[in-house]
Amino acid sequence: MNILIPHNWLLEHLETDASPNDIQRELSLAGPSVERIIEDGDQAIYDIEITTNRVDSMSVRGVAREAAVILNQAGIKAKLKPLSIPNPQETNQLPLPKIFNQPELSGRVICVVLSHVQRTATPSWMTKRLQQVGMNVHDSTIDITNYVTHELGHPCHAFDYDKLMATGGEIRVEEAKKGETFTTLDGESYATVGGEVVFKNSQGIIIDLPSIKGTQNTSIDDQTQNILLLMESIKADRVRFASMTHTIRTIAAQLMEKNVDPHLAGPVLKRGIQLYQELCLAEVASPIFDEFYQTKPPRPVITPLAIFDKYLGIQLSPTVISTILKDLGCLIELDETKTNLVVQPPTFRPDLTIPADIVEEVARIYGYHNLPSRLMPTAIPTIYPSQTNFDWEEKAKTFLSLVGWQEVYTYSLVSQDLAKTDGLTAGRHLKLQNPLTEDRVYLRRNLWPSLMEVLDQNPLETKYAVFELANTYIPQTDDLPKEELILGLASHQTTRQVRGVVEALLDYLFVDKYEFIPDQKQLVTTIYATARNSQSQYKLGTLAIKSGKCLVELEWKKILAVANTHPQYQAPSSLPTIIEDLTFVLQPQQAVGPIMQTMQKISPLIINVTFVDQYHQNTTFRLTYHDPQHSLNSNQLKPIRQKLVGKVERAYGARLVGKV
Repeated sequence: MNILIPHNWLLEHLETDASPNDIQRELSLAGPSVERIIEDGDQAIYDIEITTNRVDSMSVRGVAREAAVILNQAGIKAKLKPLSIPNPQETNQLPLPKIFNQPELSGRVICVVLSHVQRTATPSWMTKRLQQVGMNVHDSTIDITNYVTHELGHPCHAFDYDKLMATGGEIRVEEAKKGETFTTLDGESYATVGGEVVFKNSQGIIIDLPSIKGTQNTSIDDQTQNILLLMESIKADRVRFASMTHTIRTIAAQLMEKNVDPHLAGPVLKRGIQLYQELCLAEVASPIFDEFYQTKPPRPVITPLAIFDKYLGIQLSPTVISTILKDLGCLIELDETKTNLVVQPPTFRPDLTIPADIVEEVARIYGYHNLPSRLMPTAIPTIYPSQTNFDWEEKAKTFLSLVGWQEVYTYSLVSQDLAKTDGLTAGRHLKLQNPLTEDRVYLRRNLWPSLMEVLDQNPLETKYAVFELANTYIPQTDDLPKEELILGLASHQTTRQVRGVVEALLDYLFVDKYEFIPDQKQLVTTIYATARNSQSQYKLGTLAIKSGKCLVELEWKKILAVANTHPQYQAPSSLPTIIEDLTFVLQPQQAVGPIMQTMQKISPLIINVTFVDQYHQNTTFRLTYHDPQHSLNSNQLKPIRQKLVGKVERAYGARLVGKV
């Protein structure tokens, strides 16, 4: 997320003589990346990229806090100015609305009533700043909320107090049911899908889409005299769900879905009150309502002092480490052994959870550019894992794409239903304790469920053929799962077509000897191949039919064991070969693979059998005969041919077209 910050606005929170170029250079080296400085007359505006896990820096004050630490470390004097906001004088002129919150939906609700609000024009200094950061300008009553959000980093919302009280004087924090309607303050109407967190009045009417956008029925207009200034802390995943579902991507939503610190709501409320009093001559007309289900502070991170030397390659004194962490807002103490730091992150840094996070913070503030550049003390390793060969991977992927197959990338995690499609119970798969989503919690044991899901999601593509080269995960007792790299193929094509692609791929990889052994009862064909040098036979994988789809899984490490960089040289024979075609009428659904293998075994003079074509039940095979010692003639082949035809007719119920 990028944020624009005018230099003069930054200096209201940062005490420093650093020039804009100094600030750009030092921040980019050790913190938020200042991508460019925009010149607006004599004013510099920073265009800063903030990573999504650093929502604490997505404001003027947040960047000032980072800059104070980074500039000081760089030898440039800087100090974060205290946030001096007077405490408002609370009164009881007007009653607060009744607020019914649910802690599992919103961790905090804080609000106050302001009366006699005058709709004054936004002052020029605020207008200029809002325009410089890309915001629209309305009047002070509306613009104050946008200004405070950009300045301090926590969204706030101003309701028309009288409209709110006229509809029952209640705010109920609830989950929306499917089909409820609301109209946002810009006049757009929406219907809920169910599960969105909304504010409702006593009649069950939606009066706000909190942390995202206000609704028309409680919005400020030209007749507004009293307002309710309110901040809430809706759970981040709920904000994300509602915002993405209805494609309402406001600044408020983009901040709140990243877990803004709820402790920030208090200062934001007071800052808002201060500006309303100064610019709109508002009066505080109620006590401050604050229902805060105190969130637990981030857990202390036990960080061994020795880990800094191990990760950074340099020895930093405990004093330097502690100073940097304290400047970042952490509380520091040594444990009883004097070998570990106990680091208590501030509430606005929930991203600091493990020792590596602490080391990274020290490293970036100290300056990655200040770390010594040293060669490794040992030789660079040149031995690669046996399952890794990027050249072969690229070769196989290129071939499959050139013959019309689409490469896909699917999730390593599958749902419980998908996990069961490979014939195993969900309990046979490894279940994650902290999955990203509730619908994908199991690490897949093979690729078939994922590839079948891709085909099912494209029902109109009747000739769709996809492949993926990815890891599968086999559970192991008291250990991490065993990762196996698998080449998976899935298609609506016939078994014969898919087998042809697999054979062509093996030929392309110069696999010398391979065979397909079918099991017609199980509708599974096992694929074997022999390594050229060792003559060891490997089971490469299987070809199967599931739910009308043809599926193939090949173990990549075994493919690498039998693949070759070039074909095996065979000296040309001076003796001719004899090639002939035989056509049989086969039984319905008869597989041709077993017939071809039977033909191949009839005589050593049959050096090759290939499938030519099929029309209805008539299937043509091409046989190649060769004797390296003598020339062959038709009379010599006649007994072989008769034996072959007899064997095929008896074993498979086939009938030769013509006579031998």
